[in-house]
Amino acid sequence: MKRQLLLFAIAMLVAVSAKARIIEAGENQVWWGYFNESDFEVGDYTIGTGTSMALMGAIYVPANHPQLGTSTVKAVRIYISSGVASTLTGLRLWISKTLPSKVGEADYMQTAIGTLKDGINDFNLRTPYEVNNGGFYIGYYVKSSTGYFIRSGGVDAPNAFLVGNPEAGLNWTDLNGNGLGKLAFQLLIEGGTFNEYGAVADDFGNSFVLKGESVNVPVSITNTGKQTISQISYTIATDDGPAGPEQTLSLGSLPFGGTKTVSLAFPSEKEPRKYKKTLTITKVDEEENPNVGSKAEGFIITLAEKRPVRPVIEEFTGTWCGWCPRGMVGMEKIHETFGDQVVQIAAHSGDVMQLSEYTPVINTFAGGYPSSITDRRYSADPSFASLTSVVNTALGRLAQGSVQLSAEWEDDNCKAVAFTATTNFSYSDDEGQYGIAFVLTEDGLSGTTSDWAQNNYYNGQSGDSSMSFWYTAGASVSGLEFNHVPVAAWGIQKGIDGSVKEKITANVNQTFTYVGDITKKSLIQDKSKLKAVALLIDRTSGVIVNAAQAEIKTKGTGISLTRQDADVQTMRYSVDGRRLSGAAKGINIIRTADGSVRKVLVK
Repeated sequence: MKRQLLLFAIAMLVAVSAKARIIEAGENQVWWGYFNESDFEVGDYTIGTGTSMALMGAIYVPANHPQLGTSTVKAVRIYISSGVASTLTGLRLWISKTLPSKVGEADYMQTAIGTLKDGINDFNLRTPYEVNNGGFYIGYYVKSSTGYFIRSGGVDAPNAFLVGNPEAGLNWTDLNGNGLGKLAFQLLIEGGTFNEYGAVADDFGNSFVLKGESVNVPVSITNTGKQTISQISYTIATDDGPAGPEQTLSLGSLPFGGTKTVSLAFPSEKEPRKYKKTLTITKVDEEENPNVGSKAEGFIITLAEKRPVRPVIEEFTGTWCGWCPRGMVGMEKIHETFGDQVVQIAAHSGDVMQLSEYTPVINTFAGGYPSSITDRRYSADPSFASLTSVVNTALGRLAQGSVQLSAEWEDDNCKAVAFTATTNFSYSDDEGQYGIAFVLTEDGLSGTTSDWAQNNYYNGQSGDSSMSFWYTAGASVSGLEFNHVPVAAWGIQKGIDGSVKEKITANVNQTFTYVGDITKKSLIQDKSKLKAVALLIDRTSGVIVNAAQAEIKTKGTGISLTRQDADVQTMRYSVDGRRLSGAAKGINIIRTADGSVRKVLVK
């Protein structure tokens, strides 16, 4: 099935001890990169598309780089995962001022000669590259007979990991923010500006803390000096005011180019609002930090109270996916356990229930099929155990605001839904960046054509009692009803513009009404089975702050459409295979007299 976006799978690997083709840095030379070998202690990954093909990995060095500005690139270092080198062929090194549409269009290209080995592979550039304060991309192209073969490690960073293969019709993708770390790739730099000691910290975003408490904030520290360092001294200023007292933090042993994430405690402030925090590293191993002008910024938001959280599970599934019954069962059991305390959205891709408005969300968050994301921050396999874990985590987190929702049919013909959402925040902010998205989900979607048949790789297996229905259901299961399916959506990525005003005041309501036209929403089958959902989205981070869901009432009456299950059943089962004497709360699997099978959601 054709995909517009690479879906990367992650394989955890042990650190590779094999060393090959090592070039030692000479006088006035250093091995430099966003990646450092110590990053493997944080995370060691291989990525790919799951099929044998060619890929290009790259990093970007921006113009006027403070260390590389007038340097020369003499060689490159590629880290290869254990067991992968024997699958690789056609390695080419390349450098280009713009991302090439194919490797042959790069400004500089060099075919690597020799046998690749697991571990470190170093290659001298036949023509050293003069940086001259210019920006450039540098990376490699390689083919593989296995599905996952590009190695990365550590935590994400800007410019540190781009991947693609335009020759195969795949666009370049910047993987920063996808949790895949940095490309395991370094440059041998001659010249440049490298101090003996130095360190910088990354900006640390927004963190929330209840009034009277403190919060631990992860901050990434990078050693920019040639010497391995063990500690830093730093100060913190609030709202551009004077710096606080100097504090000292141990780093253990951090080598040149290495990055370590440390936890810094920030206390709450007196008033429930957003406070800017500026971190300055003043000393490195008791030496003055030459990068003292490079300051890290973040915001600590003091909340007046803790608001109840309604988690949102977005599951990614498809009838073509033989492993997706696992997610179907997981979602059903979550509904049985948590009911409407959790919003559930089963987003289909590549089948008759695919909603085009949801495609950007799927492309951003789907880690394969089946997979899930809760509140657009907690990824999990959609099994019941994994979903339960992330839901409990989400229920315990701090939410900076809440949203309430009412919905009614705008007209007697039920051609439009009027959503009314009321937001309320636990802090004040003159520059709030929030939005509300609206979704309609439907239970009981079904069809009689083969497009509606669910592939089932669990047929003939055994073990998990909750999957017992699928062990004997056949390789392709027809007659099913699909629940929690999004059939219409508005503003699904960042929320609708203007749905939340920028100026928010603690404990003051904002109300927003939006009318969604459903006349062209062809996925809707039964309006009595629709549910309205509102998502309060932080537009700076993309995460879901909170959510609400409601039945759709008939305008002016407060009465909702209902439909009774009038089918004649022969047998009714729970999702774990138990025979039921009648309708039971949760998902009921019904075998009717004609031999068909369907699922019914009983509330």
